[in-house]
Amino acid sequence: MRNRGPLLAGVAFAALLGVAGLAQAATPEVTTATGTEGASVEGVVVTAEKNVASTVAPSKASLLETQPQSIITHTFIEQATPESGDYTTTILIAPSVSGVSSNGGGVGDTNTSQLRGFQDGQYNITYDGIAFGDANDTTHHPAAFFPGSTIGAAVVDRGPGAAGDLGQANFGGAVHLFSPTVSDTFGASQKVTYGSFNTQSYVTQLQTGAISKLNDAKLFLDLDERSSDSELDYAGGFAYNQTAKLVVPITNNLVATAYTSFNYTRYYQTDNGAGMGMGVTAQQLALYGKNFQLNNDPNDEHYFKFNYVKKHTSFNYIDLKWDAGQGLTVEDQVYDYYYQNKTVSAQAANDLVGVVPSPSSAPFDPSLNPDDIGGYHKLNQYQTVGDILRVNKDFGFGTLRTGGLVESSWAHRFIYNFDLTTGQPDIGYAAPGTNASYDEPSRWFQYQLFADFEYRPTSQLTITPGFKYLDYTRYIDAFETSGGAGFFARGSREYTKPLYFLTVNYRITPSWSVYAQAASAFLVPPVKTLGKFPNAVNASTQPEQTWTYQAGTVYTAGPVTADFDVYDIQATDVLESSGSCQCFLNAGKGDYYGVETEGAYNFGHGLTAFANGSVNVANNPVAGQPTKPFPNAPKGTAAVGLIYATGPWLATLSNKYVGPQLGSDGATDIKGYNTMDGSVSYDFGRFKVKLAGFNLFDRRALTDFDGTYYVFQVGRQIQATLEAKF
Repeated sequence: MRNRGPLLAGVAFAALLGVAGLAQAATPEVTTATGTEGASVEGVVVTAEKNVASTVAPSKASLLETQPQSIITHTFIEQATPESGDYTTTILIAPSVSGVSSNGGGVGDTNTSQLRGFQDGQYNITYDGIAFGDANDTTHHPAAFFPGSTIGAAVVDRGPGAAGDLGQANFGGAVHLFSPTVSDTFGASQKVTYGSFNTQSYVTQLQTGAISKLNDAKLFLDLDERSSDSELDYAGGFAYNQTAKLVVPITNNLVATAYTSFNYTRYYQTDNGAGMGMGVTAQQLALYGKNFQLNNDPNDEHYFKFNYVKKHTSFNYIDLKWDAGQGLTVEDQVYDYYYQNKTVSAQAANDLVGVVPSPSSAPFDPSLNPDDIGGYHKLNQYQTVGDILRVNKDFGFGTLRTGGLVESSWAHRFIYNFDLTTGQPDIGYAAPGTNASYDEPSRWFQYQLFADFEYRPTSQLTITPGFKYLDYTRYIDAFETSGGAGFFARGSREYTKPLYFLTVNYRITPSWSVYAQAASAFLVPPVKTLGKFPNAVNASTQPEQTWTYQAGTVYTAGPVTADFDVYDIQATDVLESSGSCQCFLNAGKGDYYGVETEGAYNFGHGLTAFANGSVNVANNPVAGQPTKPFPNAPKGTAAVGLIYATGPWLATLSNKYVGPQLGSDGATDIKGYNTMDGSVSYDFGRFKVKLAGFNLFDRRALTDFDGTYYVFQVGRQIQATLEAKF
């Protein structure tokens, strides 16, 4: 499966270059759009940047939006976020977005993000319109696919979107990432970054510009390499990514785009602990401090060579956009993405250094030395392929948008237990004669069909009803263990759901609009609802569902841009663990509501001030019990800052606040914390220098506690970047 992605991309590149040589003269790139997912990055940004304030603002809304939305442009990403960052650092400035890195340096999956209190896996993440995520559930790995240099812009959709926003987790909204724009002009650049924790980043970019002999075909290349010793002890690593994007005008009305990327990451990190494997126990904190993670002692469970991760990923697509004339446009996008995670980890990470391993960290097989270090080898591997078709017809008074998605995925996950000291299998842990905790092949197939009609009864009013139908089937044929015995989990589960959408946008003046939305959404259950426990395959688990109601207003004119919204989301069939069947059942509800706002004001002379904030409630009501918030759901966010841009100078200063929340244990009160970031750069023409600092006051606040492990905010990071441009 690993070789399909690069092969698909290579064939596509060769074929498109060949066709380009025979094609006619080109016109500008054809675009089609349905919701945010089907839009081009240029179209998304242009709809928001109507004046000087919105052009400079780090996060802004569009006058045409039909749900709360924050658009984050490449300029802000490049200037004010870490060069060694990923999508989580890109979107953090937006209202209602929270999260923090638990390790400095930017190598490895140490970042998390929440949206209105919804956790990763409860909202979609798309790249160029393709929703991606794990095959066992809908969670993501921030460092696995797209480093910051491959993100041309980002859009945070705080809501289920339009009918044409396709994915398995519109439940809590979406984060849309867009690849960099392919330029019509030649250019190249080389960035070198060095910073705290011996963090190094090297980014090489090439734009061929339009090649007249190939009918104005143009190619973008991005090579990203990074490494870091990390802030946490012995938890460093390295990563590299190669990305290529080719745009070929085949005819006056037909444009093809081929994209391919390959990513490799290796880093040292335990597979146990809070969140992404980070954190320290109370005893460890008292003795070793907040930076304790791994060490160089081969007789200890924290030995860094006993705890490491290797990941290979690829992401590829071919996109055809055709303007057939008379208001008819067609877009077809064929894609595949691949993920492989090979992890070696000790069984536990909660012992002190230099003590005899506790039963939780020693081998399970009584024939092995009890002083050895017990651990396991883990695999998570999947290949997903799909096709998205969009057909739009403009009738003048309105636009009909139809299409659908067909997608399939094959996955293999396992954990096999080993004596890490000797490398021998650790037999008999869960079932006699095997060292497997589980060996879980699974697959799924889904299709989604949608249609909406953007009705324009006047030039100021847009009314868009929509409908989507989802059919998803998951299959499992796995060996699992539970209660000291082994069993086979075999079966399938089909989930179907009709979804309904209605949005209204009214432009009161050319600079002021109001909008409202009512929409339903749906979250596909994870594979663990079928496996892991003997009775799970037969449990009647249904998808989690929401109804979202929200309204807002956007104003942008002259030196001001501002938007405000209110929302109410009712969730049903929330999954909760059930002891009666040792599986997950629909026993919970969710009550999400709040207000959000953001704005910017340009004072002239290159100075712009911006601010945003939110009040977020995310409760899990249980009959007969006091109302209780969901864990890891902040009660609000706020951000303020300044941007100075004049001549060759560009500087930013921002402060992001994340409000109080419950820890992962559902009981510990986590206080609010803030992060102050700043940057300044000077462009000499051929060369540009930048100095950036993150968490300038070096705050190390507690950000999570799962009942065993405390996780802390990453400390101060300083990065200096030199860029050469050609």
